[in-house]
Amino acid sequence: MSKTQEKIVIKIGTTSISSSEGKGIDISIVHELTEVITKLQKRGHRVVLVTSGAVALGAKELKQGLKPKTVSEKQTAAAVGQVKLMETYERFFSKHNIVIAQILLTRDGFEQKNVYKNTKETLGSLLGMGVVPIINENDAVADEEIRFGDNDILSALVSKLIHANRLIILTDEDGLYDSNPKINKNAKLISIVKKITPKIEKMAAGKGSKFSLGGMKSKLQAAKFAISHGIKTHIIFGKKPKYVLDILNNKNVGTTFLP
Repeated sequence: MSKTQEKIVIKIGTTSISSSEGKGIDISIVHELTEVITKLQKRGHRVVLVTSGAVALGAKELKQGLKPKTVSEKQTAAAVGQVKLMETYERFFSKHNIVIAQILLTRDGFEQKNVYKNTKETLGSLLGMGVVPIINENDAVADEEIRFGDNDILSALVSKLIHANRLIILTDEDGLYDSNPKINKNAKLISIVKKITPKIEKMAAGKGSKFSLGGMKSKLQAAKFAISHGIKTHIIFGKKPKYVLDILNNKNVGTTFLP
């Protein structure tokens, strides 16, 4: 385990946290993720969790089935689902006597000086008190003009905001491949990326599940932003949150992007 106490942002996507599309949260993933974050905290690391899943949970609760199409439907699903999402995290973190805090953000908050400053101070205060901030995009009020588009970009912006040492993105792939592994069975995983070149960018394409806005392309954009601000970034398989501990043990997991 890394002996240096770090500020770490962990982002988990909808496909990683969902049991299956339209069927709610995978409780075993939430359990393992909270166990991992608890271990990190005990070792002196400070962790911010950026989570997706509210829209998918809300759609299930409202029996909408397929992904909501209109802005209004998405906002309604997000408002309902966010409550369920936080209830689930609270249930597992409370077992470890860890206090959590909910923070919902929109893109304009990063563009308004006062809001940016207040968000930074609040996160700093929470981390200093041992609280785990749980961040999501405020889908219930955000319109298309102020949306991040996905939580990958949000996690990168949060990493810069708190001067994180490390950003870890949990997704439905093992990392970045030299071609689409869903199409090419001979695709090879790239372990280390020292520089994101146009050639590297061409390797990422497509979106995730029907509830997911992002894909490997958005994760690459997030990594590019983060490493440009000196933040080591990792993309790992989200169904195995324990891989986060392997990363801190300097094991070769997923794809690592060097600052």
